Amino acid sequence: MTDILVLNDREVASLVSFAENLRMIEQAFSDYSLGRNAAFPVVREAIPKYDGIFGIKSGYVESQGALGFKAGGFWANNMSRGLPNHQSVIVLFDPATGQPRALVAANFVTQIRTAAIGAIGCKYLARQDSRILAVIGTGQQGRNQLEAALQVLPHIEQVVLYDQNIASAQTLAKDIAHYPQKAVVADNPAQACQEADVIITATSSFKAIVMDEWIKPGTHINAIGTDTRGKQELDPLIFARAMVVVDDINQCCYLGECQHAYDAGIITRDTIYGQIGEIINQGKKGRNSSKEITIFDTTGVAIQDLATAGYAFEQALKKGIGSRITI
Repeated sequence: MTDILVLNDREVASLVSFAENLRMIEQAFSDYSLGRNAAFPVVREAIPKYDGIFGIKSGYVESQGALGFKAGGFWANNMSRGLPNHQSVIVLFDPATGQPRALVAANFVTQIRTAAIGAIGCKYLARQDSRILAVIGTGQQGRNQLEAALQVLPHIEQVVLYDQNIASAQTLAKDIAHYPQKAVVADNPAQACQEADVIITATSSFKAIVMDEWIKPGTHINAIGTDTRGKQELDPLIFARAMVVVDDINQCCYLGECQHAYDAGIITRDTIYGQIGEIINQGKKGRNSSKEITIFDTTGVAIQDLATAGYAFEQALKKGIGSRITI
């Protein structure tokens, strides 16, 4: 029999701060680029009957001894049922014995680790004097990305929000009305993007929303939403004049925003500048000039989930938090 610790979302949220998670994710990607962590092949498939996408991301974070997988995905109709669209769980194993040792609710993990990698993309690739931030997609992840970006871009003066559901954008603008940054709701994505120094896309779109002609020199784009074959947020032509950085080159060329430019021959593996871990550990420099257009394509890598869940597991053991079951 095996004793397993079970942590729910509320407990995980009490154990992992954004600042600590940002540090862990940065370290995890640095180590990943040096071959110290592993991400195994991803499963990501549609469940058409229920308008769902189911995936499995697995890997190993050596420094934390975090071996395991996250299973779950996105069900577009869940909001109408009073449920979050994202549903997932993480299983951790003892790397020395293979025994399961923790079952960790992963909705909060997914939110915070994705926000953290978004902040890392802005930190290393956006111009630090950026003044206008556009957020395309104002659901939960859009909110998370906004908060994360403001942590690392200290000179943002204006936030421009766009969502095809204008009420969602208006609600977010109202919620951040007390921020020092001015909040503006755009009528269309062109209005949101044309003057932006930084653009964050966080939608579940299967059609390009942000077009090439709207992107001015010096803009940085964080492409967050595309993590499945067929999804798309950016006009592939943007890639022809941008420096492209990815979280994982294999995933991004197959599942990420890169897939469309890659399939069209606009970019190749050789023309993708590098993986974010290479820039974090200074194997490659970040932005080369103030006029350069940069894209960070992040599909979400297992090491993010495992680093976050592994830390929550360690802290739960120290603090006596969670429930135990025996299987």
